[in-house]
Amino acid sequence: MSEEYTFPAYGEELLKIIESFGGTKMETYKGMDVTPLWELKGGPLLWSYKYLYAVPKLDKIAITVQSFRDKLMSFATMIWPDDEHALPIYSSFWAESEKGSYFILDLYPTADCICDIPWMEQYLEPLETLYDKGKQLFPDISNRDPNWFRAMVSPYYINADFHPSTKKTQDRLMQITIDYLNIYKDLWEKDTPRDPVYMQRLNERKEAIRQNMIEKDPGGFMVEQAVGKELAELSLKALF
Repeated sequence: MSEEYTFPAYGEELLKIIESFGGTKMETYKGMDVTPLWELKGGPLLWSYKYLYAVPKLDKIAITVQSFRDKLMSFATMIWPDDEHALPIYSSFWAESEKGSYFILDLYPTADCICDIPWMEQYLEPLETLYDKGKQLFPDISNRDPNWFRAMVSPYYINADFHPSTKKTQDRLMQITIDYLNIYKDLWEKDTPRDPVYMQRLNERKEAIRQNMIEKDPGGFMVEQAVGKELAELSLKALF
């Protein structure tokens, strides 16, 4: 008898680690009331939540879980550093259904890695072993990523795009998601503020990443169709 398909417990597992950062759940972000995102549904979006957390050294942690007709789940977590810390941006996205999985995971560089080798050595090289393991498990490169996105990712970017989904593939994707997050948490714990002059270019790149995500993220269209333009725009600004 084949194993019955179930969705992975992404939200439960990620929230355990996010809460260990010791942050506080935000009701507002940059003057916007984000509480409508705690329980959001409409049309094919049967249920969803998006929570933001205020954490020292960070602009925010954002996690979202969305169910589309209980046939497709969309999971995402973004961690954005504040303007005083040179941390990368943690990014996890996973679209999951019984038919297959589309998955991206990275620590987006806030520095130009080839111009700032010491930054890459400090913030990205700790991923080396995990990256090698991830690429062995998921060696194929997705052809979905547009050029602006490929220009943004790090040398440790992992993606997966395959069908069907199984408990085994779910467990592998979940574990590497958690492993990358634990590496990020270790970097965060050790990080200290940087010189404002040094941070200027990093913050410029960070804001360029943010704006491109808000303007071009394809998931925004699905949410807009479900709940309308205003809430979809709020959802994007909260995540990015």
